[in-house]
Parts: sequence; C-alpha cells; structure tokens
Amino acid sequence: MAKRDLALVVAALALTPLPLHAGTVTGTVLTKPTARQKVPPRYYLGPYRSGRGGSAAEGGPRDVVVFVEGVKGTFPAPARRPQLVQKDERFNPHVLGVQTGSTVEFPNEDDFYHNVFSVVSGDRFDLGRYAKGKSARQTLSKPGVVVVRCEIHSGMKAFILVVPNPFFVVPGTDGAFSIPDVPEGTYVVKAWHPDYGYQERTVSVPASGSASVSFAF
Repeated sequence: MAKRDLALVVAALALTPLPLHAGTVTGTVLTKPTARQKVPPRYYLGPYRSGRGGSAAEGGPRDVVVFVEGVKGTFPAPARRPQLVQKDERFNPHVLGVQTGSTVEFPNEDDFYHNVFSVVSGDRFDLGRYAKGKSARQTLSKPGVVVVRCEIHSGMKAFILVVPNPFFVVPGTDGAFSIPDVPEGTYVVKAWHPDYGYQERTVSVPASGSASVSFAF
C-alpha cells in the first residue's frame, strides 16, 4: 500500500466514531400495596363537576420510577409525548417518569370538564378547564417531582418524576425492570416512590452484559 493510501486509511479510521460500550441495568422492585383514597361521589351533576366516583387502584411497583444518575452526555428532548390521561375521575398512570424537556399530554376522556395544574416543586403550571376529547400539554424542563392535580375534582392526584437523561423506567406489575444501553461505568441507581421517597444503590455497568440491583419499599 502506498504511503498516501495508508495515510487516507488512518485518517478515515480517526474520523470513525468508536462503538459505545454499554450494558443493561436490570432488577426488581418490591412494594407493599397502598390503598388509594376513594374518589368521593359527586352530588351536583353539572357540566363541570359530575362524576361517578369509586376507588382508585392500589399502589404497586408501577408507582415507582427507577433511573440512572450521573450519565454524562447531552440528551435531546424526546419526540414522543408521554400521556397522563384523565379517565374515570383519575389520572392514569398514577406515577409517570419523563426525561427533562418532554412535553406531556393530558387528554380528557371523561364526560365532564377537567383541569390540570401543579404548584408543588418542579415546573408550575395551570392548563385551565377543558371538555371531553380535548387535551392540554406542558413541557417539563426541570428535574424533580411534579405533583399534578385537578382544580375541579379535589380527589385527583398524580406524580411526574422528571429525570435528566433517558435511562429510566417504570417497573412492570411484577416489579421487574430493565434499563438498556447504559454506558459502561459506575453509577448511582435511584428508585423513587411518592409515599416513601428515594432509595439508591451503587452499580457498576459492564461494557456488555448486565448489572443487577433491587429495591424494596
């Protein structure tokens, strides 16, 4: 090979990005069932406040967000818009995890008006009242806990945990979770529950394969 050709090959290799060494964080979350407050019946069946009432679902692993803290890099806001649906006079899901910069949709699927607002921690907002089939949205730009409520129905409450990178997950109903494509390194993995706060574990993620961690609330 001529010196000129060899120099071109070396230059091309220098411009080729190296593959990212990444592993998977897997594990389980155990929780004690938490009875949610019953939604009170509505005695005034007007266009704003009418509702059927009933009991909200019990808590479980899906009330937890697990995330990896301290991953270096710049992470663009996701194009997909997560949803917090208003249905049967509840927010669904009760706990939602999103990345900073995400725009959350709040569709109303009930036959009456709802409102969406937050005044505790995180981003503060009030999206006003709107009817069935309509939706409002809010971009969340600050990491932290956002408590979401409805000004019309005082029993409605949900939580959004805003995290700084895409390495997070809400466990399945069996408590199992998997966070793929985590860059090789040692990190703090945190689990957050709205009733019990944070727990954390230190984990070393290999260049390939998986690292396991577990939490119990």
